[in-house]
Amino acid sequence: MKIAIPIWRGRVSCAFDFAHRILLVNVENGCETSRSEIPFPPESDPEKVNGLKSLGVEVLICGAISRWLALQIRASGIKVLPYVVGQADEVLNAYLTGSLIHPKFVLPGSWPGARRGFCRGRRKRRPPGIR
Repeated sequence: MKIAIPIWRGRVSCAFDFAHRILLVNVENGCETSRSEIPFPPESDPEKVNGLKSLGVEVLICGAISRWLALQIRASGIKVLPYVVGQADEVLNAYLTGSLIHPKFVLPGSWPGARRGFCRGRRKRRPPGIR
């Protein structure tokens, strides 16, 4: 499996839409086998999606991401884990050990439930007086 993490100074980049570098990690049987840091020049959204696909990325772990871009990446078959913050190595280790849900990896300012993604519809408004 290939995991992509947009990075800036060793940390998960705050916004994927504007990231210039990606940490690309190969993982086999839950263990890292190789990694490389590659340039990811700012391009149009379709070019970003195609770039991830051409690299063979299966999982994108990122900070903030625009709704449109997240939906396009998901539609291409790549799993998107948005609103993540922290040192890239810690985030990768947390993902591999199943502890990425820890609050220290949640991007400040993201709304409750944001990490579930954009695929859910908006909640229906409740009638007045019902909680």
